[in-house]
Amino acid sequence: MKGSTHILLSVLTGLVILAPIAGLIHWSWSVIILLGIFFGSLAPDVDKGRDSAIFHSSIPGAKGRRFFLTPVIGYFLYIFCYKPLSVIFLGIFGRKILPKQGHRELPHSPIGIICMSVLLTLWLWIFCYALSYIPYLEFLRNNTLIWVFGAAFLIGCFLHLLEDTCDNSGIHYLYPFRFRRVRGTVVGDGSDVRPKMFAVVLLVVAVVVFIGFFTGSISAEYAKWTAFLLPAALWIVFLKISGVPAKKVAWE
Repeated sequence: MKGSTHILLSVLTGLVILAPIAGLIHWSWSVIILLGIFFGSLAPDVDKGRDSAIFHSSIPGAKGRRFFLTPVIGYFLYIFCYKPLSVIFLGIFGRKILPKQGHRELPHSPIGIICMSVLLTLWLWIFCYALSYIPYLEFLRNNTLIWVFGAAFLIGCFLHLLEDTCDNSGIHYLYPFRFRRVRGTVVGDGSDVRPKMFAVVLLVVAVVVFIGFFTGSISAEYAKWTAFLLPAALWIVFLKISGVPAKKVAWE
């Protein structure tokens, strides 16, 4: 799918997750969670090449708006996470793990996004730990938000995989052990109306749940369950609407 679609669906899913718990956590957590999901929603395309949105400050679909941190995260992820992991996996499994079609390889698999997220979080922890020795930056040492960002980044990566599962190229979830892809029937060039319709549903649900929580219709006791079960249910429905699993094609 296009970068703009990944950002749209991932961030809106993040809003559905945050809607029932936004009043229960500090506002900084909400910001960090959305940032992590934003970067994670683009991160798996690090294997696509320098044309990927993760390497550019221009935000896809945002009418020229830019975010300077995007290429910083993109190139850091490419050099210090993706490349070292690629060398390790290539050394263990050999050239059979190289993509047979398209760019969807290590970062487009569950094991790949877990390894990249863990490694990125570790680098972030080291960076913040070093900065904590500077006066007035002591709060960065072992800051909880480091782990919150890492978890949100992984969620964003996983949402990217779900989104690519819906299109007609698909994702190989058992990579590098098996290479059969799970796919849907959505056309990934942006012309298919189904992702746009799902984005509207996510937005409406996020607003309704947010209002429901702050008016007392959703109690704090059930908020955490709503935060996880509701987006999961919505995605299960969308995967079905997207035709997952569709039939395999000849190049698999």
